[in-house]
Amino acid sequence: MTLHEYSIAPHSLDQRNNLDSLDPGELSFAETLRGAIDASGLTLERIRARLTERGSRVSLATLSNWQSGSRQPEQRRSIEAVRQLENVLELPMGRLSGRLGPPRPRGRQVAAEESAAPDEQWLDSSGLSALMTDADIAPQSGLRRISLHLRCHLDSGRAVHRISYRHVLRAERDGLSHDLNLLELSPGTRRRPTLTSTHNCRLGRQSVSEEKHLMINELLFDSALRRGETVVLEYEIELYPEPGQPSDNSWTASFRLPIQEFLIEAQFGPGAVPVRCREVRRPFSDPTPTERPVRISESANTHAVMLGLRAGRYGLEWDWPEQHD
Repeated sequence: MTLHEYSIAPHSLDQRNNLDSLDPGELSFAETLRGAIDASGLTLERIRARLTERGSRVSLATLSNWQSGSRQPEQRRSIEAVRQLENVLELPMGRLSGRLGPPRPRGRQVAAEESAAPDEQWLDSSGLSALMTDADIAPQSGLRRISLHLRCHLDSGRAVHRISYRHVLRAERDGLSHDLNLLELSPGTRRRPTLTSTHNCRLGRQSVSEEKHLMINELLFDSALRRGETVVLEYEIELYPEPGQPSDNSWTASFRLPIQEFLIEAQFGPGAVPVRCREVRRPFSDPTPTERPVRISESANTHAVMLGLRAGRYGLEWDWPEQHD
């Protein structure tokens, strides 16, 4: 299973408010796109829908990142989507595509602040968008995840039945009032997981897609944050594994944005202890897995601490006795 962190990349603090007063030739791709969106009066959701009608599937997160300047279109299908954007926004041909700079460097040398997850390595954009629409949940920009402490509890049937969360978040602008929890569900899950808020938050809207095996939860803060403020959220999700459900062999978290600290623990059930366990790292900029063995204690638990992570998927994997080479 995988927990997905969903926070839209924060907008840059030096955005220009009056684009019409500037020479169009001086504007960046992001500035031109923001100005065109403002002038069109269209929401990002409506723009996304019109792009989909033209055969270009782009997520709300990607559109937000493009207009904020935190990412730029680089792949062939993304550049084609930009050309369709020019049609949707009624711009002259080349007004947007002509402002695309050179591709950003990729690989291990890329700074964490520049890392972000491509859509094809994240979630299916249409499935996520539909879930958020069904639940009337809107993403918000400007919430930075500083750390996550994740503890998964397995039962004697080798299935994860409870997950505990502790997030530390910082507001990059005023007025932020909620966070989103996205959880992949095991195929065949019949009973909806239940979320219990325990500290500094309460459960808001929920939506579940049986087809996508995905659940989204809205966590409402006790009060809206001001820029620079931090908040600590703690809550648990209870899962209800079906009898005979396949064993869980891993638990990972996906982060769309860099995170300073990630601590993950696994507590194994009575009589159901793996023979070995490993920490796994898969940054999106270099998805080749990096693995490191971790010790399983005499009390049947293990953990991994990871610092300074780029956007990617990280967690624990383990092998049951019959899988042991």
